[in-house]
Amino acid sequence: MCSLLVSRVRSHLVSAPTIAFMLCLLAAAAAHAQPAIRFDLAPLSVAENVHPCESLRPLPGQRLIRIPLRISALVDSPQPPRIDQVMIQVHCIDSSISVVDYAPRTELASPYEGNLEINQTAERNKQLGFTLDGGYGDMIEAKMSGETSKKDVDNIKFRRVAPLEVVAASGTLGRGHGVYFKLRSTALQVLEGDKQFEVVLSVPQCWQSGLLDIQIAANTSKKTFAGLDSEIRCVGRAEFVVATFLDDDPAVRQAAMRLVEREGALRGAAAKFAHKKRSPSSSLFRQVAHVLDLKQDEIRHDWMYQVMRGTVDPHLDKNIRSLPMPVRIAILDYQEAQQEFLNAATPHQDVLAKQ
Repeated sequence: MCSLLVSRVRSHLVSAPTIAFMLCLLAAAAAHAQPAIRFDLAPLSVAENVHPCESLRPLPGQRLIRIPLRISALVDSPQPPRIDQVMIQVHCIDSSISVVDYAPRTELASPYEGNLEINQTAERNKQLGFTLDGGYGDMIEAKMSGETSKKDVDNIKFRRVAPLEVVAASGTLGRGHGVYFKLRSTALQVLEGDKQFEVVLSVPQCWQSGLLDIQIAANTSKKTFAGLDSEIRCVGRAEFVVATFLDDDPAVRQAAMRLVEREGALRGAAAKFAHKKRSPSSSLFRQVAHVLDLKQDEIRHDWMYQVMRGTVDPHLDKNIRSLPMPVRIAILDYQEAQQEFLNAATPHQDVLAKQ
């Protein structure tokens, strides 16, 4: 490997100072790419049944459940970065499930307390002055002057409702199969810390467990082109797959705990692999190879998220097959536990599903 690198360095005629300078640029770019805010979410969420009412009605032949979600945001830097808004998207992986209600709803607030008192004063001044000079020959000379003025003052005092701004906005996505929550940074709302969200879903009568796909992005608006234009930049991103279930079946509860255990093992194996990739020797070779345009198969950064969503086949996907064997085994164990969790219904529930 080293001989290949040396030969490519000679063939490209790149000097050592040039490579060192490029590596410094890459290191600076990597440091700048660190997220300004991190998000966290529990892997499990226990659902509860909801009784229908006038404002909450399930689809025909279905029932309602409520799923709580507590999302935490952490800013590592002592100097808080500028974050204009946080967008949270929750999608139902099962297409037979739809969103009926959600909280928090769109919320408006004002940075002012009470109504605003407006006092308008208009002042008008009118002034007229004149001077007359006259005389008779060289012996008599006279001068007369005068001035008149008028001042009108109008004072209008009234109250106005304080202006409102959007603190939080929410609505449905994907034809009612998802929901979004948009949180804006204002004087009344701090984006850091944990916040509680709830989603009410219409699910089949036999539903016992399912998965939610949750995507979170923190964005900021930055002026560009001499302040004449602006662009939206992402300063933090996270993707989660949350397992949710009704805690009234021991088999489903055990399958849920097994799924959490397998997810922990998968994340541990992935962390070891990432740490090995960040080691000085491998990182140096990878950066130099990038500078010299060496052919290398890069593994997509969201491979774990795709595995947890079930959108990739670990036996066929080239990114998964490029991972070390311990990571691939952990992937297979996780997918097996996920299928057990989704199919962990009692015989009574199986009969209901067939009906």
